[in-house]
Amino acid sequence: MIRTFLQLNLLFALFTMKAQIKIETNPETPPINIGGKTQLEHVVRTQQYIAPTFIWREEKNVTIFFTVTKDGEVVDPFFKEKHEGFYEVESKRLLKHFQFEPARIGGKSVDAYGSLTFNFSGPKYDASVKERKKYKKNITLPQDSSFAIYEVADKSPEFYKGDEELPNFILENIEYPNVAKLQSIEGTVQLSFIVETNGFVSNVKSTRDVNGGCTEEAIRVALLTKWKPAVKNGKHVRYKMTLPITFNLKNVNRDNSMSGQ
Repeated sequence: MIRTFLQLNLLFALFTMKAQIKIETNPETPPINIGGKTQLEHVVRTQQYIAPTFIWREEKNVTIFFTVTKDGEVVDPFFKEKHEGFYEVESKRLLKHFQFEPARIGGKSVDAYGSLTFNFSGPKYDASVKERKKYKKNITLPQDSSFAIYEVADKSPEFYKGDEELPNFILENIEYPNVAKLQSIEGTVQLSFIVETNGFVSNVKSTRDVNGGCTEEAIRVALLTKWKPAVKNGKHVRYKMTLPITFNLKNVNRDNSMSGQ
């Protein structure tokens, strides 16, 4: 009897708490996934799965709706249009890869509806699978499917060519922004991102900016990196990393590439 009473009280408390959530339908700034459209396309390219029977069907866009809480949590995904089961299941799975900046009203975070549209295209998927296969040798263990993000693991991620090669990779791929060069802007962009269980990155954002286009360029280069994913309890897991990228005018070649950091 006591146990039933406690369960009823808990259900009532949960219902009351949910009822108190006010979902803003017209915020000044809507919720947005970290990195916007660019990183949406990056996640689809590097993480999407299309079942063999669906690969060569007509190209299809699937929009998934959800609530982004004021704390940035994604809850209650749903579809306004009915889709075949595979598309709904895969869209819900893809959604779990994303982190969001919450909606705002008057500079204050609020609960609001959000949406993402995933493109299912056989030719694009075929090309992305070929790219993933290049780095599949770095996946030596089962991949954790819980979508938990760790900051401590048995083994941290390692750049796929070896950590000692990461600075060279950055120098070979980065271009000093013209605006920053003309205005003599220098500094270090501090980035954070998730190394996914297949070694590609997601949710790249800056925690310390440098003006003149340097922040945007640092994010672009970070998205190019590939990693040997973290290991915890015998599985590859999602892992939150930080990466500083320094812009120094002394190390700029004539073509705006960087020759040293």
